[in-house]
Amino acid sequence: MTKTTTAIIDAIKAADRILVCGHIRPDGDCVSSAVAVRLLCAKLGKTADAICGDGERPVTFEFLPEYDKFGKIGHDKYDLFIAVDCAADKRLGDGLKYLSAATNSINIDHHPTNDGYCKINHIDPSACSTCAVLYGLFADSGLIDRDIATALYSGLSTDTGHFMHSNTTVEVFGIAKALCEYGIDIGAVNHAIYCSKSFNKIKLTARALSAIQLHEDGRIALMIISQEDMKACGCTSEDTEGLIDNCSSIKGVEIAVSMCEQPGAVFRVSFRAVKANVAAAAEKFGGGGHRLAAGCIINGNRYDVADKVISAGRAALAKQA
Repeated sequence: MTKTTTAIIDAIKAADRILVCGHIRPDGDCVSSAVAVRLLCAKLGKTADAICGDGERPVTFEFLPEYDKFGKIGHDKYDLFIAVDCAADKRLGDGLKYLSAATNSINIDHHPTNDGYCKINHIDPSACSTCAVLYGLFADSGLIDRDIATALYSGLSTDTGHFMHSNTTVEVFGIAKALCEYGIDIGAVNHAIYCSKSFNKIKLTARALSAIQLHEDGRIALMIISQEDMKACGCTSEDTEGLIDNCSSIKGVEIAVSMCEQPGAVFRVSFRAVKANVAAAAEKFGGGGHRLAAGCIINGNRYDVADKVISAGRAALAKQA
């Protein structure tokens, strides 16, 4: 085991109350990482709580082991705080107050913009996902079992776009193989993540697809999902997760952008790219992420926000040329 692995295990063993926390508006890697670390704590004889940001609990991942225990706060204060897949402490949402009050803290992540805001920090920007980082940390610890492997595989799969994104490497397939050898039900996991959508989400998808806009001779695709769209389909912001992939799949599109309207004239914006640096585009609006996948929050009406994101995408394409 590495020195970092030993330090993390020692910190968990020394703690009485542990909280594992991922970022607000969690994706699959975030949820899976939090679930995996809570299970690791249990393997070390500790009871831990696990949440993401402001208490979000995506139904897509209800298949994960012991998910009924996820998203619940059991104490007013924790002596060990473990942040997973969260590039900045401000993205911990309500979890930030528990970090501030904790005696010790651990930060495990793969985002290159992570500034190491905890006492123990393990950031690996070369990893495809935080679940891959966790596998690297604990592969030789003897702690990984079928349940933990199931969670790690889920995060590995979602953050590589089911092994279709450019961050999929030979190493990633090696990790997937190793996790599968723990006996996880790959078919069940894949079906739960990718083939088990509510009818309401299907309706929202159809509505969003019909309104996709193409700009810059088809090089930029824009999807706008309004509060009215979500209300009409009986959906919430959680149901917009993954819709941007439909824009990315259009032939000729180099940058895909989705704008999801939040209450109060606020838009959650996601960028995806083939080659262009969309992290730089997101950073213009106070966001960030990876070179080919990033996000931000922009205030304003839909037309002004659309103009801003298209302009940012155009600039990213120009720098790529």
